Amino acid sequence: MPHLFNVVTAFLAVSLLSAGRVDAQTPEAQKQIKVMTAAPSLTTAVPLTAIARQYDKAHGLTIENPQAGTNSSLIIDAVLSGNADFAVAGTLTVLQAIRAGGNLTIIGGVANNQLVTVLGTGASQKISVSNDAPIGERIKALKGLTIGTNPAGATYTQMLRAYLREYGLDPDNDVKLVGIADASALITGLEQGRFDAIATASGVAEQALALKAGTVWFSGARGDIPGAEKSIVALAVTRPDVIEKDAATVDAFRASLSDALKAINDDHEATGRILKDQYFQKFDPALWKIVWDGATAAFPTSLTFSQDAFRFWISNDPKGPESFQGIDYKKITYGPSQG
Repeated sequence: MPHLFNVVTAFLAVSLLSAGRVDAQTPEAQKQIKVMTAAPSLTTAVPLTAIARQYDKAHGLTIENPQAGTNSSLIIDAVLSGNADFAVAGTLTVLQAIRAGGNLTIIGGVANNQLVTVLGTGASQKISVSNDAPIGERIKALKGLTIGTNPAGATYTQMLRAYLREYGLDPDNDVKLVGIADASALITGLEQGRFDAIATASGVAEQALALKAGTVWFSGARGDIPGAEKSIVALAVTRPDVIEKDAATVDAFRASLSDALKAINDDHEATGRILKDQYFQKFDPALWKIVWDGATAAFPTSLTFSQDAFRFWISNDPKGPESFQGIDYKKITYGPSQG
C-alpha cells in the first residue's frame, strides 16, 4: 500500500469514473491541498472516502494524502511546519499540541470511539470471562496482562487508560502497557506472543484475526463502550493562517468531509466496498466485512467537535484538566464545528 496517494492526474480521475467507483463530476479547475493522515484505518475512513468518491473534486479540490504510520505527532508537525495544509490526527494529541503552543484550529471531528482490543489466543485460554460478558467484566479481566497499544500519550492509549480506570483497574500497576508506533508490529507482537492483547484503532487491530492470533475482546466501533458521542477520537485541523487567507478552501474541504460522512452513514455497504478495493486490498475480505459491517457506532453524523467532547479529553489528559486552563474551546474550534 503506498504511503502517498495522489489523485491529481486526469487519467486516474477518468479511470475511476469509468469504473463507477466515484460519485462526483470533476470540475475543470482544481485547487490542490495536502492532507496528512495516519495509515489507512477506520479512523481515517472519512478523508479516504472523500478522496475515493471524489468529493474533494466536487468542491473544487484535489487532495494529496501523505501518510505517517500511527504517529499523530508527526502528522500534526507536518501542518505546523507548513508541509501540509490540513491533517487528521488523534484528538488528544491535537489538544496537547495546542496546549504546548501549536498554532492549530480544529475544523471538525471525523471519528467516534474506534478503540478495539483483541485478546491473544493464549491469554483468552487463561480468562474465564467470555467475550460477550458485560463490558465492565471484560475490561476487569485484562488485569495482569501485557497490552500492546499506541505510544504513550496517544489518543487511543489515553482512551484505554481512561476505560481501565473507569472499570476499576490501575493502568500503571494492574496491566503492562507497551507503546508501539508501528501498526504492523502490534499485529506481529500479538501473533508471536509478546503481547497478551493489543488495543488500537479499528481496521488495524482486527488484522490479528486473519492470522488467528486472537479474538475481539471489545470494540468501540461497534458500540460496546458507552459514550461514543463524547469520545471523538480524530480531528481535522489546520493552521489559523490558512483560514484567514483562504476560508473558502477550508469550507470546501469541510464540505468534502461532510459528504464523506454522509456516504459512510447512509451508503455504508457501497462505501465499504470502495474503501476495501482502494485502501485495504490486503485485508482479508471476510474480515473486512466483519469490521465494516460492525462499525455501527464508528462515525459521527456531523463534523461537530462539541464542548462535551473537549471536556472528556482534557479530563483524561495525563497532566489533568487544569493544564488546559489557558485554552479557550471557542478560540481553538472553527465556528461551524462548535457544538
